[in-house]
Amino acid sequence: MTSKIAVDLIVFDLDGTLADTLPDLTAAANFACRRLGLPEHSPEAVRGMIGGGERKLIERTVGPAHQDRVEECLQLYLDHYTRHNGELTRLYPGVAETLALVSGKKLAALSNKLQRLTQQTLEAMDIARFFAAIRGGGTGLPLKPEPDALLSLAADLGVGPSRSLMVGDKIADIRAGQEAGAFTAAVTYGYGDLDALTAASPNFLLGQFSQLPGILAA
Repeated sequence: MTSKIAVDLIVFDLDGTLADTLPDLTAAANFACRRLGLPEHSPEAVRGMIGGGERKLIERTVGPAHQDRVEECLQLYLDHYTRHNGELTRLYPGVAETLALVSGKKLAALSNKLQRLTQQTLEAMDIARFFAAIRGGGTGLPLKPEPDALLSLAADLGVGPSRSLMVGDKIADIRAGQEAGAFTAAVTYGYGDLDALTAASPNFLLGQFSQLPGILAA
């Protein structure tokens, strides 16, 4: 583990890092499944399907035997999620207060969730105002774990990767940060597997979001 780091930019994943979006994701996925007569899933099952964007989630939701229903299911999912985004989602403890504490740095959000849904979720949680940039999927750049979106974000904000920190709950976040040459912090309360996160060797493991200021040099 690294001691305190000096950075100018902190980039945050959204789902499982800033907010517990699982209840809204589960509601939308099960709505789509119900409409198509497909089996519904428990929140715990959906939790294991998150990662890689909406299409990957729906491919996992419908299962190997129903891949021909992915397009139909994805549209139903997106329609429902767009209408109800934020209704069941909650910030993790200390997120708003901690973002305010570190707001002397440049802050950004980088999600594999579609750009418009990322923006919508952050606005619904009343934290969009903290971010100098908000990036999601569907913008033409590869999703995490590829580093392209993170590198683009840092360049747009005028910060070198070595002065940046990527914070997330999944291996994809850590890999993206590492590939970009940024520092990495894995939060252990989200949707990632603790053993896998530890094995990915992030610079920091955070059990609570409020621990973030403690790893930053003044």
